[in-house]
Amino acid sequence: MTNITRRRFLGSSMAAGAAWLSLPGRAGADDQEAIQASIAKFGGFRVGIQSNMLGTLSPEMEPMLGHVADVGLHWIEFAHWHYGVTEDADRIAEVQERLSRHAIRMEAYFLGEIEADDVALRRTFQFAKTNGVSVLVGQPTIEAFPILNRLVDQFDIKVAVHNYGPGHRFDRIDDILKAVQPWDARIGYCLDTGHAMRSGECPVEAVRRMGPRLHGLHLREQVAIQREPQPGEAIIGEGGMDLPALCRALHDAQFSGPLTLEMYYRPKDPLPPLRRSLQNLAQAAVVS
Repeated sequence: MTNITRRRFLGSSMAAGAAWLSLPGRAGADDQEAIQASIAKFGGFRVGIQSNMLGTLSPEMEPMLGHVADVGLHWIEFAHWHYGVTEDADRIAEVQERLSRHAIRMEAYFLGEIEADDVALRRTFQFAKTNGVSVLVGQPTIEAFPILNRLVDQFDIKVAVHNYGPGHRFDRIDDILKAVQPWDARIGYCLDTGHAMRSGECPVEAVRRMGPRLHGLHLREQVAIQREPQPGEAIIGEGGMDLPALCRALHDAQFSGPLTLEMYYRPKDPLPPLRRSLQNLAQAAVVS
């Protein structure tokens, strides 16, 4: 990617952050500066946390959001077991107030298994719309795709199909490319880099193959790209993945979705490896 294109990408990412921050009650001037600084620090990427990785440390929402803010991040992808789909206006207002207090946005939402239930899925999309979610992440059954195809058009919310490694129906990149191809382009991919490595596939090549339908990224890293024996987890930037090359590929693809850390390197004490991973990511994203 040329420097001009990279500057344009950074500018558009910061503009997207500014557009959210300009909404009433979102954040004060100091928060706005901090969020724009975070976007610049990570080379234009909006870097956040998957709530599950902090679940053992802080299962309650308020301490969890405090940890996200303490490491300097402003985006979160809630798992459905931490903030369940609801129509309760008071509950939604409570969560939005907590997010606003920490200058955090819920840009993505993790559903897990996505069943072919029209009523439940419509309720989920309405919940996502109300909460300002732009990407729903999960693993749809084959029967769910026609319903999702209608709903992404009606709600203009993206669905990102998540790869899950050996033994899962979305094991390899080819599996999700094939499953998604016939449908609306708003049905795309959430690349989990760690699971790709466990399947013996290079995350950098996966980004290139997914192209503009890459709607989200779960960033984690294994010690090697291999299927057998299964590799252990590593601190991001210190395992078997070429992190600068991954960032370059994301820049080249003009990736504009949520870049979400989901690592379990030390689940009972996740903050030190998280901070080191963020340092490595910042260096790789800016120089790539």
